[in-house]
Amino acid sequence: MKKIFLFILIVVVTASCEYLLEPDPALTGQVESGLFYTNFNGAYQGINGVYASLREPYKSMWWIDVLSDDSQNNAGDGYEEHALTSGDGISSALWNTWYSTLNRTNVFLDRAPLITGLQGNQAILLNQFIGEAYFIRALTYFNLVRIFGGVPLIVHEIKDVNTLNMPRNTVDEIYAQIISDLTEAIKVLPVKYPNPALLQPVVNITGGLEVGRATLGAAKTLLGNVYLVRNESAKAEQVLREVVNSNIYSLLPTYAANFNALGGTKNNAESVFEIQYATAAQLSGAQHDLAYQFGPPEDVTNPLARNRPTDNTLDGSTLLQNTLVQAFPAGDLRKAASVKYGTVAPIKSVTAKYYVVGGSNMGSTNWPVYRYSETILLLAEALQNQGKDALALEELNKVHAHPRTGLTDLTGLTGNALRDAIRLERRLELNLEIKRWFDLQRWGILESVMTAHGKPVQANTNGLLPIPQSEIDKNPKLTQNPGY
Repeated sequence: MKKIFLFILIVVVTASCEYLLEPDPALTGQVESGLFYTNFNGAYQGINGVYASLREPYKSMWWIDVLSDDSQNNAGDGYEEHALTSGDGISSALWNTWYSTLNRTNVFLDRAPLITGLQGNQAILLNQFIGEAYFIRALTYFNLVRIFGGVPLIVHEIKDVNTLNMPRNTVDEIYAQIISDLTEAIKVLPVKYPNPALLQPVVNITGGLEVGRATLGAAKTLLGNVYLVRNESAKAEQVLREVVNSNIYSLLPTYAANFNALGGTKNNAESVFEIQYATAAQLSGAQHDLAYQFGPPEDVTNPLARNRPTDNTLDGSTLLQNTLVQAFPAGDLRKAASVKYGTVAPIKSVTAKYYVVGGSNMGSTNWPVYRYSETILLLAEALQNQGKDALALEELNKVHAHPRTGLTDLTGLTGNALRDAIRLERRLELNLEIKRWFDLQRWGILESVMTAHGKPVQANTNGLLPIPQSEIDKNPKLTQNPGY
């Protein structure tokens, strides 16, 4: 039992780590022996292992969108029907993979600061890596608390079963830790990706910029998001304005350019933070099955299948809800980059963001956690919450009326009308990016919107997922969420 979580600390990989933020396979197994974090090179490999662990929870996070009024999936998992139980496999996967990431991060934060004998720029870079770990821990808890509510707050390495058997902390305690971690991250994170040339004396990597690492803008955007959830709009405005005024990011000329499934470039000028995936040729095991999950049902791609009398959504495809498709105003160019097969009878639209026509079921598209367009919209929301309507409308139009949308400026909006326009813009701009359900939660309109949509929220759950029964069985101090 004492070793129960140690297997998650390092994963065996079969390719180089220069750009994919992977630990060096030559160092696999050195954590338990105490050798891994004895020098700067070990810390570099360790933080890359923390990044690598983020791939797993994001392979399941898309199910949160299925709960919402934006998408549907009739694969029988209970998400479409809002009929989840404590034995739900997706909830278990989310709990286990996020806590796996958490323990990797805690190991790094406990051990990396103890490294001595640093030379040259190594101390600066090590502090930067520590800041990245704080960011990842904050992101991890931000997802856990929104999915499950109060969860066990673990901020040190798991070493024995006693550390595992912890009760749930309150939501306020979790958010206090998130804000504390982001405050620490902001102190040391760089404005841009670090230059690998600085690492050349101690790490065998080639030139170029290491993409995918957390930056100052990522930490501030996440913190602004957190402040909005906590109804601290003035604080959100301040930190988000710093990102917008930094001139580091820009909106891309076309909406499709944000998504490499549509020919876009990963880690582009609009990307604030994204989860890094790779092709099998680049790195074994760094793929996901989103291309399969978001692919069209058989009766769309195979005309002969349309003769079947059964509901072909049982093929398990994740479809867009018609309410989302119809929400795009006439002339909005983002619709074509968001909706595929929307004109094929029977009309069963799928997202265009992750599905590659003719591609493999296993894909390597990155998952966008934050794009600059969201930073702007979060700022607009923070301003409107404080009654600064003119400034909020200005920020909203940066996204709404950007040339890539084909739309014109919104004018004359104030009060609730402006609030609703910002909310709609988030739905359209960030569709199928795991935003909608969490937005409805924090706006306090989840139950009313989902009831009107015909998918009422599961009774007494407040939109939270069940704590996995398997975890409650192992830890008698855990309690179940209401409604399960």
